[in-house]
Amino acid sequence: MSTQGFAGMGSTGIFDGVTIGEVESYDLGSDTLDSEEILTIDSSSFYPDLILGAFHSGQINITAIMQPNNTTGNYKQLKTKFDARTKGTFIWTFLNGAIFTGTVAITELGRPSPPDATKAQRFNIILTASGQITYTGT
Repeated sequence: MSTQGFAGMGSTGIFDGVTIGEVESYDLGSDTLDSEEILTIDSSSFYPDLILGAFHSGQINITAIMQPNNTTGNYKQLKTKFDARTKGTFIWTFLNGAIFTGTVAITELGRPSPPDATKAQRFNIILTASGQITYTGT
């Protein structure tokens, strides 16, 4: 179960049915396109042309807060999916209803930090896209 702070952030992140936790910060990554410069022997300008290759949907980086009385189970469930090498559906929903979704795998799951003064613990999670991440919204 997410905390009020998570709801107040305005976004929810779910991986394979598991709410990631109370999100402190996030970076949804970027789409990139492989390219290779070529120069033909008959090029008089000596400016290269490009051969375009594969698209990559990149990595999603999230720092979440784990509060023992609220989200401990979420970390355990995410760890179980990480250990099982699960590829699953990722859904990121903004407060305005815009959605990023796609197939991802947890490629890095940080261990929870020591508790701070408010007894909150943080952990990092990196999700790597498998295929296209789609966007629905304005």
